[in-house]
Amino acid sequence: MSQLTGWLIVLLSIIGHTEWWVLVVNRSHALPIRATKLKRVRHVHDLAVILYPFVLLWLTESGPHSLLRGGRFGDQTTTVQWLLWVTLAGCIPFVLGVARWQLMRRAQFHHADQRVRHDVLSLATSDPNASDVKGPRKHVLQRWPLNEIFHLEVNTKSVRIPARQNAKETAQKPLRIVHLTDLHFIGCPGADFYRYVVDQAAAMKADAYIFTGDLIDDVALLPVAIEILQPLTKLAPCYFILGNHDWRFDHDHIRQKVSASGWRCVTGRSDLAAIGGRNVLFAGSERPWMGDAPPLVKDAGCDVRILLCHSPDQIRFAKRCGYDLMLSGHTHGGQVVLPLIGPVYSPSLYGVSYVSGLFQLGNMTLHVSRGIGAKDPMRWRCSPELTCLEVFC
Repeated sequence: MSQLTGWLIVLLSIIGHTEWWVLVVNRSHALPIRATKLKRVRHVHDLAVILYPFVLLWLTESGPHSLLRGGRFGDQTTTVQWLLWVTLAGCIPFVLGVARWQLMRRAQFHHADQRVRHDVLSLATSDPNASDVKGPRKHVLQRWPLNEIFHLEVNTKSVRIPARQNAKETAQKPLRIVHLTDLHFIGCPGADFYRYVVDQAAAMKADAYIFTGDLIDDVALLPVAIEILQPLTKLAPCYFILGNHDWRFDHDHIRQKVSASGWRCVTGRSDLAAIGGRNVLFAGSERPWMGDAPPLVKDAGCDVRILLCHSPDQIRFAKRCGYDLMLSGHTHGGQVVLPLIGPVYSPSLYGVSYVSGLFQLGNMTLHVSRGIGAKDPMRWRCSPELTCLEVFC
């Protein structure tokens, strides 16, 4: 066997090994596991991904039949052969993931009827009232080249409910649902960044505002978060649920405080409202971390049934229960989107399959937002997102 083939096997083994660890991290972060244990998983991942190339080079470079010197695969020790077979198998989900991204998910990720991108940090330089865009928290990732953590994409996307649609309904104006998620108040971005987001949301003149979880990463910022979001309650009905980061604190207290500001919590229940000339049912799920399952709504007498769910992993449940539209966050769009490969890390049982975008799943539509903030202030080719969904039903 040629040296080039040997080096190719080693390279593919490193890629496959990394892919297996990515699968472990993505799936583990989709489960109700406490943050301290998840941190250990991530540390083991980091160590394994960094050390494996050196270990593999050491194993395959030594001896007269070394792969890197033209030795045959069958000449390697049994241990090395098994290691190579297992890691090479990891290239299968990697290749399938790249193909899925290129053929389908990239278009879904970037789809929008209209979009405007805002560099909020640059805009703040000319506004003396917006001095706190960066926030007090300092983090090394803020200095990453082309980091988009202080950018904001404001977009509009059309959603058609096939189970309800007829000629008369199509002629009506669409419902305007503004979807916010994953604010992650932690000190970066600062309060003025979030005020800018809320100002943009208010300008959309929505029929309803929806927040799908992960409000805070610093409980001391809860009063600031509530103060910034409260103005939206004077414009239209506002519905919310919490997420896994809120789970780390006294989440009942958080729900109580947010509800007292005028936002309506729909965790484990439903609320029927007349908005935009339709009867709209809103329900919520914070599972698998908190709360009860939302109700079965197949026979609910309403025009459209909307499920707020922090994680997109509840899609099968939502379809089974009869929801028309499911709104989720949690994935942050992967936060980093690599050229050709696409997003890699997404805390979901489905990996990056539903990392961001609009997905038509039979009669149900899923919208997964990239969200606004993040615990780790890093966004590369994956800017924060504020979306107005125009729902035709």
